[in-house]
Amino acid sequence: MNRTGVINPVLPLVLDMTILLRTVKLLILILHVLVGLIIAVIWLRGIDCTPPTRRQQKLISWWLRSAARVVGADIRTHGRPPDTTVLAVANHISWLDVLVIASVLPVSFVSKAEVRDWPLFGRLATRSGTLFIRRGGHNAANQATEQITWFLLRRQNILMFPEGTTSTGREVKHFHRRLFGAALRTGTPVLPIAICYPHPEGVNPVAPFTDGEPFINNALRVLGEKSIPVELTFCPLVVSDGSDRTVVAKRAHAAIEKIVMRNQTAERGARKT
Repeated sequence: MNRTGVINPVLPLVLDMTILLRTVKLLILILHVLVGLIIAVIWLRGIDCTPPTRRQQKLISWWLRSAARVVGADIRTHGRPPDTTVLAVANHISWLDVLVIASVLPVSFVSKAEVRDWPLFGRLATRSGTLFIRRGGHNAANQATEQITWFLLRRQNILMFPEGTTSTGREVKHFHRRLFGAALRTGTPVLPIAICYPHPEGVNPVAPFTDGEPFINNALRVLGEKSIPVELTFCPLVVSDGSDRTVVAKRAHAAIEKIVMRNQTAERGARKT
């Protein structure tokens, strides 16, 4: 309704189109999840916290890449991931991060143990070779480091989010350093990946999944968007060169933070012009 008390005839049409888009995407996503379950049952048997075979990794990457397309992720990359095995680390903003990164880099994920018990998605995560970390348990960090080390020694890329939680995307939170020890043990370089959801305000307000928001609410908001631009920047590799895990974690954090802050400044500057 405008200031004269007349309802804008365009508004109901826009709302109807958003609901239609969300419904169509949701139906396609449900179908895609069912396809993923079939793949998991038939072709991904035997994977439970173990590295997938080359064929299995291709199936996993295809499914995640297709899921990213379904939700409307418009991915733009800067730089290229190396051919060597890496411990990839990224800032964490949304559940979309996993789909986006896996679309361009074959990886196994490090996830909190609770995800294993999620309906449907827990089974998919388990069958895709995800490493589940139980936080706060006795010797939990050492056990997690051992698991990551085992994967890296078998030339399987690992992706983890060292912040341990999601953020609004306007900052990069402190990196927990303990799991970086796996890279030092194996001589594996660390690949910092900066993920940004550009928007005239700096960060797309649709993307962040924070503050205890129910997943379904965030997912429906994301599905209501025609597309969600995402920028991935592959930063230079960080090697240990004799440094400890604290130094390596700080270098990776600095590389990602530099890109995140620069992108926000650029978006705000473009808006002003």
